[in-house]
Amino acid sequence: MATEVIVVEPELGMVLEDESTIVVATGPNSIEKAIEHLVQFGLPDGLLPVQDVIECGFKETGYVWITQKKTIAHVFKQISKQVNYGEKITAYLEKGRLKKLTGVKAKELLRMTVVDITVQ
Repeated sequence: MATEVIVVEPELGMVLEDESTIVVATGPNSIEKAIEHLVQFGLPDGLLPVQDVIECGFKETGYVWITQKKTIAHVFKQISKQVNYGEKITAYLEKGRLKKLTGVKAKELLRMTVVDITVQ
């Protein structure tokens, strides 16, 4: 099954909340589009090690989302931390930063929701 990329642009006379172009990629290779987008914003390609991605999408406002079949747990060996990635992950992309991140939780002593990631 091939990855399908759909570009939706506001039509004349149609009022959208932010009037931005929306790019949606579906199919088994849609994660490649998501990784490509992260790298364009200066983020490492292994930052979101998701699996079985169903859909990913991007808006010109920086809003991104990734939907995967099920929640997964990933251990970052260099820092010995487990991070859980939910079925739906959302964030706003800026150069070197993911902000207002949802769907990602890390365990320290307690399970904490990760809301911001910055790359220096």
